[in-house]
Amino acid sequence: MARAEHEIVDETSSSMQERATLMRARGLRVTASRLAVLDLVEASEEPLAHHDVCDRLGDSPWNRSTLYRNLIDLTEVGILVKTEIGGVMRFQRAGRQNACAEHPHFVCTDCGTVTHLDGVVVRVDTVEGASAGPAAVNEGRIEVQLRGRCDECT
Repeated sequence: MARAEHEIVDETSSSMQERATLMRARGLRVTASRLAVLDLVEASEEPLAHHDVCDRLGDSPWNRSTLYRNLIDLTEVGILVKTEIGGVMRFQRAGRQNACAEHPHFVCTDCGTVTHLDGVVVRVDTVEGASAGPAAVNEGRIEVQLRGRCDECT
């Protein structure tokens, strides 16, 4: 069996023990690769795509598919959440509000570049008498993405 599939028995740091306990409570086996992925995502200021995780754990013994399975496993048990920004699935810690959730993004329709619009406010109002759509709209549980051509592509 590959190293990534062996259960971790020796958890030395308290944060590693907390992560291991969380995984076990959600029905996941605790593996070195899952701990590494969760540690990386928790330490990030913004959601990470699969390729970001692979790049940052490039010196690790785990292959791309193992890291992807770990992201999906952690998402399926509710430890991580995924969101699509610019056509790419990105992962972040569930329940964690990060800077990316507080501002809209601009996605270039040509090159796919995602730009954070920190200084831009987008307001969503409903027209009187019109249906507001899903409750998430009224409750502000939405993500705003603006699409168009970036300066480099125009």
